Amino acid sequence: MPKNPDNSQKIVFVDGENFRQRVVELLCNQGVIADKNAYFSLDVRGLIEDVLGINGVEINYYASEIKTPKGYTPSARIQRRVDGIKENSRRWVAMLKRQGINYIKAGNLKVKEGKECIHCHKTQEVLQEKGVDVRIALDMLELSYKTKNVSVVSVSSDTDLCPSYHKIRKRKCKTTYVCFSDSVNRAVAAATDETITITPQKVMSYFQEESA
Repeated sequence: MPKNPDNSQKIVFVDGENFRQRVVELLCNQGVIADKNAYFSLDVRGLIEDVLGINGVEINYYASEIKTPKGYTPSARIQRRVDGIKENSRRWVAMLKRQGINYIKAGNLKVKEGKECIHCHKTQEVLQEKGVDVRIALDMLELSYKTKNVSVVSVSSDTDLCPSYHKIRKRKCKTTYVCFSDSVNRAVAAATDETITITPQKVMSYFQEESA
């Protein structure tokens, strides 16, 4: 695999929470993990470099810190869910760092109780992420203004980033949108220069199940 087939420096920006959620959904659908709370390992660097066709690329992985709102006391079930998310997150971050990926804490993931499920009659937890898209947008724009001959690779289907892509392209920087093959966002694809998709088979080839 070549270091970089063109002369531009490629920098990857990953919307971590959405990326991992899509991987979890895919693995559950494939029946390789029991449920969405199961911990697993993934060669994230290998996967991204494979779909880009290069190695040695800089990867910035943006994620949130899980929190509960002030003054809110979660139920025992919700607290167990929060503790599980924190433990999985701790192990996931350690895995990313072993792969030489830059982990950037960029927002908050708030957990609170939502409405009762009409089927199982259990109260469902609600996860609300704030701040990650703003940080990614700012960092991509800063890069395009400060660095010459650079290509921005975004692993995110968030349409809130579209205005940033338009500004980056005006700076004569190439923008590449990387997404999962079953969830291409047309608006994001239209706002960027190139779209590259990740197939379920490709994800599976970099997956490794682990015990809890």
